[in-house]
Amino acid sequence: MTHGPDIVATSDGSQTLRHQVTGETYHSVNGAVAESRHVFIRNGFEVSEAQHVRILEAGFGSGLNALMTLRAAEEAGRSVDYTAIELYPVNIQTAAQMAYTADDMFIPLHQAAWNEKQSITPNFSLTKIHGDLADTRFDTIFDIVYYDAFAPDSQPELWTEEIFRRIYLAMSAGGMLLTYSAKGDVKRALRAAGFEVHRLEGAPGKRHMLRAIKKD
Repeated sequence: MTHGPDIVATSDGSQTLRHQVTGETYHSVNGAVAESRHVFIRNGFEVSEAQHVRILEAGFGSGLNALMTLRAAEEAGRSVDYTAIELYPVNIQTAAQMAYTADDMFIPLHQAAWNEKQSITPNFSLTKIHGDLADTRFDTIFDIVYYDAFAPDSQPELWTEEIFRRIYLAMSAGGMLLTYSAKGDVKRALRAAGFEVHRLEGAPGKRHMLRAIKKD
């Protein structure tokens, strides 16, 4: 029987998980919270001027990106519809051992039912989809995409022009896709899918990240 992911301490004192199949960590070992805040909150959520934001996350994982977004939305008085696609759900027993349980909103994110929309707070709804991103067809329009799939070297099938094109077509004009990866192949695939790609300063331990814009 395959055990669940291992809890790993990162350099900023926060925790991440190491996947039992891929061997990849869900966030950077140079700081899980630091990476989430830099890549997705500071360079995505806080850049958007929309009062109501529709977000897609590629990989729910430990729930850290959703938690960080929920807290940022509460502080800013904004509302969020958050959709996450995850092929390998983290079990509640593992989540309950993470330090984030000190935040009373962390466990409710993991307790939310799969494949149906759930209200976590009056201003934050969550839809967790148990499935493979490579097979997903979208019937929702998104303003921001957190592209936090495992690294291209580990799962190259999730970093293709075809997938980025599908996501592009499911985004609003001016919508942003954020990712920690700045590999040349990723940039080329995003541009081929129609995005305008910008290289930005990376999170701790990485030189660069990418912000891709749908310029319609």
